[in-house]
Amino acid sequence: MEPFVGRPLTFEGLQAELAALSQAREWQAITVARKLSALRSLLAFLHRQGLLAEDWSQLWESPRFWRKVPTYLTPEEAQCLLDSYPEGRHSARNRLLLELLYSCGLRVSEACALRLDDILRTERMLRIWGKGQKLRWVPYGRSVEEVLTTYEPLRLRRYKPKKGTETILLFSQKGGPLTRIQAYTIVTQAARYAGIERPISPHALRHSYATHLLLAGMDLAYLQQLLGHASLTTTQHYLHYSAGQLGQVVAQYHPRAKEAPK
Repeated sequence: MEPFVGRPLTFEGLQAELAALSQAREWQAITVARKLSALRSLLAFLHRQGLLAEDWSQLWESPRFWRKVPTYLTPEEAQCLLDSYPEGRHSARNRLLLELLYSCGLRVSEACALRLDDILRTERMLRIWGKGQKLRWVPYGRSVEEVLTTYEPLRLRRYKPKKGTETILLFSQKGGPLTRIQAYTIVTQAARYAGIERPISPHALRHSYATHLLLAGMDLAYLQQLLGHASLTTTQHYLHYSAGQLGQVVAQYHPRAKEAPK
């Protein structure tokens, strides 16, 4: 409500100010919808308290918006990205980061915050503290185990941890935890080495993890647990199969889709 301090509050003024802010700051429809939701809650509260004669929260409709289909790699592209990273001082660390993002579907913040005691080597499980410090367990496979085994002897040999960061898994060159920006740079470099021309971010590897598991037949509820989504609706955004893929699945498994025997 900052733009209205010191002036009368009117519905027309609210509309005009919101439109001006939306244009000046180039808000997308989803951002406008979020701002409107917060504004509605405030207006409804003011009405309940008797400070507004009319409930203005009912006079607005949220704009419609399309959710972008998440960027993801094909299985062949993902394999190439993981296999094409060149040898160098930081190659073991960087390959481990790539494996954690793609093979385990971690958020970049979760990978950067991972500590040694979060890795249960015998069970091959990762203890992940996700959004809101919500705990979940994520299994990892042979590829992560191999890169982890390569990286561990080099971890303290190549990186000098700062005080209080000794148990962090992935170090930056200066000894602190690897940052999101550094992780983003590593992923974009890996995509370039693999010859992938479109922009690839750390989150694209998480999208790829989810997509490839769904294509392999994983139940959506299990995927929700692995990704740490609070709502199944969020997980459903990964259901972006192409029409060709759906056609192939139906043709392969549905008895009525197969050609009749001659």
